[in-house]
This record gives sequence, structure tokens and C-alpha cells, in this order.
Amino acid sequence: MPRHSTPLTEEKHSVKGSLTPFLGENVISAKDIPKSEEWPTFSGEGEYNHIEFIRTIDMLQEDFHEPDDIMVGELHSLFTRAAKKWYHKMRMGHGKHDWSWWKSEVITKWANNSWRFKMENAFENDKLFQIQIVFRYLFKYIL
Repeated sequence: MPRHSTPLTEEKHSVKGSLTPFLGENVISAKDIPKSEEWPTFSGEGEYNHIEFIRTIDMLQEDFHEPDDIMVGELHSLFTRAAKKWYHKMRMGHGKHDWSWWKSEVITKWANNSWRFKMENAFENDKLFQIQIVFRYLFKYIL
């Protein structure tokens, strides 16, 4: 007996040979995801920027629909030097947690008063620089 062709079975095979008609162009394959060597690292030393690191990891997770298990599993290679020592200590002491927990811990650890002071000073210095430019312009061309 010949198979009957219905719109649903025709559609199943029409989407790039897929047997699932509901997965279309928005599916990200594993080869599209950047290799972990291409992900940002975080050392926690010097002029570190933990906010930029967190934002980048968040965007990678969102853009490539990476589950928490994969993101957290990569942390051991994304943290380097002082941050890696801190990570191992935290992992041994607190066990396995999701990315939101780790994100909170990174912020708690590195968003200290010293970091805030540096950021506020950088902002104020930038603001003062802009004010100086305006005054130079005023004195040179207007006054």
C-alpha cells in the first residue's frame, strides 16, 4: 500500500532534510559556538574589569543558547591566576552552582570599595577633562 502524502509529512522533509518541521533557520549548531579558547578570560589582577567579563559570558550564553552546565563547566579555564585560585577555593567550599550564583560571587569578590573608587575617579577625571575642553573653547573663541 503506498504511503499517503500529507502537508505535514511533506513539510517534515522539506526543511533541509530535517525530520522536525519546527526547527528552522534559528537553530545554532555546535560548530557556530566559539571555542572556549576564544572566550574572554579573567585574572582578577591589575586593571581588571569583572563587569565586562560577566557581560561577555552572559551574551555568549544568550546568543548561543548555552545551558548553565556548559557555561559553569568552562569557568575553570576562563579564570586565570588569582581568579583561578579563588574559583578553586570557592568550588571546593561551596560545590557546584549555576552561572547566576557564580556571577553574584564574582561581583561580591571584585566589586569592592577599591574598584568602585577607581571607577568613580575615572568617571570624575573624564568629566573634568570634558569641562576643561569646554572652558578652553569658551576662553579661546568666545571670551
